[in-house]
Amino acid sequence: MKRIYLGALVSFAFCQFGLAAGNDSLPPPVSDRIYTFQQIEQQKFDLNGKIVRIEIGSLLGDGKSHLPNGALRYIAEDTSKGAMPFGQVAFPPEGLRNGALPDDLKKSQAAFYFRVHLFPDPNAAALCIAVGRQVSVANGKAIYSW
Repeated sequence: MKRIYLGALVSFAFCQFGLAAGNDSLPPPVSDRIYTFQQIEQQKFDLNGKIVRIEIGSLLGDGKSHLPNGALRYIAEDTSKGAMPFGQVAFPPEGLRNGALPDDLKKSQAAFYFRVHLFPDPNAAALCIAVGRQVSVANGKAIYSW
């Protein structure tokens, strides 16, 4: 039951809040630094809706956890080697079509920009939704690309 519920919530986040669509209205990254999943969990209420950069060391699973909108959901491990290096990430169809996930990501690290999303349950882990691999910022507006 929990699996269906989580899938429904993630789907709702993508559809209702437009988290996978049109990144023209996305804010610039919070900073140039690379965040860890542990830092995101510790600061999730401040980071909700904001863009952070995470360096992914590996993805767990085979990416068959498709959400109804075509996004792939994974548990990812960041490169921090810290006490809590795991977090939940989702890659939207646009990024997948444009090669966001290199075939060898399970062997080598890659950095992505993610929008932090919180669920209504304050105890639920944040979901980090990929918005791109590169960013250009001009006049306070950010454009993300794969």
